[in-house]
Amino acid sequence: MKPTVSRRPAAAWEVHASLFAAQTGFALFPTLGKIALTSLPPLPLAALRVASAALLLEAVRRISGAENLTRGDHRKVLVYGLLGVSLNQVLFILGLSMTTAINTTILTATIPIFTLGVAVVLKKEKLTVPAAAGVLLAGAGALILVNVEHFDWRSQYVRGDVLLLGNAIAYSLYLVFSRPILAHYNVLTVVSRVFLYGAPAILLFTAPALAHFTPSEVTARSWACLAGIVLFCTVIPYALNSWALAHTGASRVALYVFLQPLIATAMAIVVLGERPTVRTIVAGLLILSGLAVSVVRRRKIPAEEVA
Repeated sequence: MKPTVSRRPAAAWEVHASLFAAQTGFALFPTLGKIALTSLPPLPLAALRVASAALLLEAVRRISGAENLTRGDHRKVLVYGLLGVSLNQVLFILGLSMTTAINTTILTATIPIFTLGVAVVLKKEKLTVPAAAGVLLAGAGALILVNVEHFDWRSQYVRGDVLLLGNAIAYSLYLVFSRPILAHYNVLTVVSRVFLYGAPAILLFTAPALAHFTPSEVTARSWACLAGIVLFCTVIPYALNSWALAHTGASRVALYVFLQPLIATAMAIVVLGERPTVRTIVAGLLILSGLAVSVVRRRKIPAEEVA
């Protein structure tokens, strides 16, 4: 791996502003995605989103003159692409297509817990009593949401919720694994390659669905939402999130997922007309309580500790 890149220290407000903007973009995805899915099938949506974002990010990287990866780092970034793009996007969009936007946002809030768990296993952070309590609270919330006491895989909502939990785990692995390499490259170099390497796997997986896809059947509204998803929910948030990840700890980045349930739930209620049930409210409160207990008081991880 190449030597660590020398960067101007980021001001606290710059990191927080980037994280706020990134999570706002991510929070728009459940609502825009639900609208797009009214006429655009889930697997073609996943393929078009990632392929478009990969081409756009690579174009921006070349125009900006950002460096390329060294030979030894291509394999690592390929793994990051499979976790943070291929697996993450397919699971998310399939899950979103089967469940509600509100359930989607609540389960997305488990990402910090899984991120903390991965960081603990890899000895990047220590497991404390508050962290363990947070995991238990958030885990209980997730189990309540998937209706574990009456678990029925035949239920479309249950399948969607389980797929979204898989998405959260995949993205958490991406957050922790990708952070060290961000100290050695321009952020745009890593993000563009993550999407470029993640795109082929999605295109291969979605090839049968793409073969039967009829673009003429997609409404202008769905195409407009897809454009918004690519730009405002993918390219910009991933770049901002990765920039912030290079300047602070993985769990601090994940902490900003707190914003997603607030913004995304409000959007789902106002735009989609969804209404939270007692079960979703209880599950959401447990998950957010778990996050508050396990993450809020944790310090950020200095770059040298994970590089």
